[in-house]
Amino acid sequence: MGTELVRSTLRTLATLLVAVAAVWAFAAWRGYTVEDLRHFGEPHNLVRVDGEELRIPRAEGPAVRRLPAVTATTSGAHTFMFDEGSGPVRYDPCRELAWVLNPSGMPDAAEPLVHAAVESVQRATGLKFAFVGTTTEAASFDRDLFQEQYGDGFAPIIIGFATHETNAELEGAVTGIGGSSAVYAAYGDEQFLHSGTVILDADDLGRLMSAEGGDAIAQAVVQHELGHVVGLGHVDDESELMHPQNTHLTEWGPGDLEGLAVVGDGPCEDA
Repeated sequence: MGTELVRSTLRTLATLLVAVAAVWAFAAWRGYTVEDLRHFGEPHNLVRVDGEELRIPRAEGPAVRRLPAVTATTSGAHTFMFDEGSGPVRYDPCRELAWVLNPSGMPDAAEPLVHAAVESVQRATGLKFAFVGTTTEAASFDRDLFQEQYGDGFAPIIIGFATHETNAELEGAVTGIGGSSAVYAAYGDEQFLHSGTVILDADDLGRLMSAEGGDAIAQAVVQHELGHVVGLGHVDDESELMHPQNTHLTEWGPGDLEGLAVVGDGPCEDA
């Protein structure tokens, strides 16, 4: 009796192993991964690019913040570009925010200001930015979310330059524009920001930098546009850097800092 029970158990175990192997073979054939199987039964979100439906890539790496969250010590006016009611749409703080620079048309000596602006946003948000080099891609809000030149995953944040002759959105007193795309995670109904864009008016920025104390104002312009990239909207309060017509502020205001802490303290996307 004991021997028969052992044989029966072994047959059951063998059957299960064959079934698992079959499931794994089918999953591999369809291009599924262990993480996909962990979300079995949950639809994998898609994004349409040039008429083609592409599966949104999973977040890579552990769901652990890259930098400590920032605690806001000030309060004031701030708004969000995408507000879902339960909170703003934000970048994933558990993954580095890769960014590239297109130096074409960039005013002389402007690159250090750009890097300083990025570092300022990193300090205020607790989001880890990673400069991955220069690019020839033109900064545009019509850019593709996925591009072969950057490898797998979403295209990095791009900072580039134009003039009002080449970009009508920079006409008048507009010195820069910025923003990011809100995209669903690979699974579920939560959205995250990806593939931000900053376009700076090279002529306006050059004129600012040529004036006495203009470098600080020029850096503030870049910070303002990066504020949009990480999810902040405009405010009516002229004491905040996110006011749409800043002409004198060179530092974040109290509401800016509160908003930046909020956009930097979002959830991690489950890998």
